[in-house]
Amino acid sequence: MTIALDAMGGDRAPDQNIQGAVQYARAGGRAHLILVGRRADLEPRARAAGLDVEIVDAPDVVGMAEHPSAALRRRTGTSVGVATQLVKEGRAQAVVSAGNTGAMMASAVLVLGRIAKIDRPALSQAIPTQSGRLLCLLDMGATVDTDARNLLQFAIMGSLFMERVHGIANPSVGLLNLGEEAGKGSRVLQEAEELLRKSGLNFHGNVEGIDIPRGTVNVVVCDGLLGIAVVKAMEGTLDYIRTALRRDIFGGPLGKIAGLLAMPGIQRFRRSFDYEVFGGAPLLGVNGVAIVTHGRASPRMIRYAIEVAERAAGSGLVDAIRAGLEERAEMLTAPQ
Repeated sequence: MTIALDAMGGDRAPDQNIQGAVQYARAGGRAHLILVGRRADLEPRARAAGLDVEIVDAPDVVGMAEHPSAALRRRTGTSVGVATQLVKEGRAQAVVSAGNTGAMMASAVLVLGRIAKIDRPALSQAIPTQSGRLLCLLDMGATVDTDARNLLQFAIMGSLFMERVHGIANPSVGLLNLGEEAGKGSRVLQEAEELLRKSGLNFHGNVEGIDIPRGTVNVVVCDGLLGIAVVKAMEGTLDYIRTALRRDIFGGPLGKIAGLLAMPGIQRFRRSFDYEVFGGAPLLGVNGVAIVTHGRASPRMIRYAIEVAERAAGSGLVDAIRAGLEERAEMLTAPQ
């Protein structure tokens, strides 16, 4: 298996990507890696890091603030575009990028194309929860305006992602809504609830925002604006808790002593909500494995994003999504 890494993507590229590739290799990663980017920048850094890896030259980079679609259409030598093209040509089985998220999504749709019966792709994210099990939230910003069939498509893809990549049998699915009672929410949400109940998926019903950190279900579907708002709010809350612990509880001499005594529990808490381990967000619904990670990703997060790509490509996720959609073809094409 071969994975193409957009080595120029991210706020601290290419160093964070090269170090992430090194961590992946040292952790026993089995995939062959291709670094895509400016050869003159990558070769000396890879050599200095002791990384024996293939490099494909891509002289251009889509900046983090650039308009993605316009940049990709005007310029053919961008690192994210060349990396995605390697998947299209079969030279790689997955692409990973910490660069401009919009450019990664646009490149995947333009180069790889959408899977048949998928109207809109969805960006998914595995989230640790207090129940100890993972939860997949989608969409995470790829599709802001959704209809009921889009939400059904997201549920099918998210369910198969959790089953294939994270080994969860018959994942439970929830529809993010105003409340858990049936018939809640907008017309779109009511229609989506009806479709999901008929879908053959393990549909739990409507869920509320509080059910996400609780881990009430394995998959939560919503539109992209709501999804990204939920995750950013959770990230901000965790940052606040960490800051408050350091400042208000463990500050001062007595606080430092208390911190030492509480350290085992604090470390368990940090591990239970370690988002870096789940930093790779697959763009589901395209004809290939495309993994997006944060522009500020650390080398450790890059390593785990590559591991997600390896599992997704090795599990036959894309073919499983095609089959899952075909099983429900009538529901996905019927007029609403």
